[in-house]
Amino acid sequence: MTVEGMKKVQEQLKTLRKRRGPVPEALAESVKSVARAQGAVLAALKGGPRTVPELSASTGLPGAEVLWNVTALRKYGQIDDGPARDGYPTYARKERP
Repeated sequence: MTVEGMKKVQEQLKTLRKRRGPVPEALAESVKSVARAQGAVLAALKGGPRTVPELSASTGLPGAEVLWNVTALRKYGQIDDGPARDGYPTYARKERP
């Protein structure tokens, strides 16, 4: 994209932000909450593959919330499935090249 094109896009975004107004506080808090939960799951996985119950115990998040975030992190390629342990699948951080 050219510099001229970038300036045009920036002006359009500025206009849209004025029309829309500020982001609702509830939405902003919801996005922050998801980011914190996913960060906690990723941090817990630094120690190696973990099951959902293990992640729940180490993060303090309810198991259903951990599972929801694991599903999202898998979908977006941040974690991979690992070998099963005690009847539960394990999850590990995806290796970055």
